[in-house]
Amino acid sequence: MILIEKVVPVIFRNINQKTEILVFKHPIAGIQIVKGTVETNEELEEAALRELYEESGISSAHIHSYVGLHHPSEQGPNWHVFICHSTETLKERWTHFCNDDGGLEFNFFWHPLFESPTADWHPLFQELLAFIKSKY
Repeated sequence: MILIEKVVPVIFRNINQKTEILVFKHPIAGIQIVKGTVETNEELEEAALRELYEESGISSAHIHSYVGLHHPSEQGPNWHVFICHSTETLKERWTHFCNDDGGLEFNFFWHPLFESPTADWHPLFQELLAFIKSKY
């Protein structure tokens, strides 16, 4: 049996004395945080940075720390959560074309970390946000 592992590369910013987390609006599945599958023979950290690049276009990131293992409520793999830093100045909002599911546009923006997620958030990512806040 092959073990499937998932990674979540998280980026924060501090602005106006508030911490914000990078999120995106998926065209079908609501507001999410970048997450992806670890490929065969790939280290977790490598996978996190690759997924961050593939889904957001951020290429200048590095791993800052490991947050922990999140256990989502749905059946399936657990998610390894990493805090990443980027050396590039990230925009307030941007759109990135991702090749997932035949090609989708993801609309990125910043969500205040300690504000509740809106109804637009996918339920699994509401759980993930609560996990991240509990570790912050």
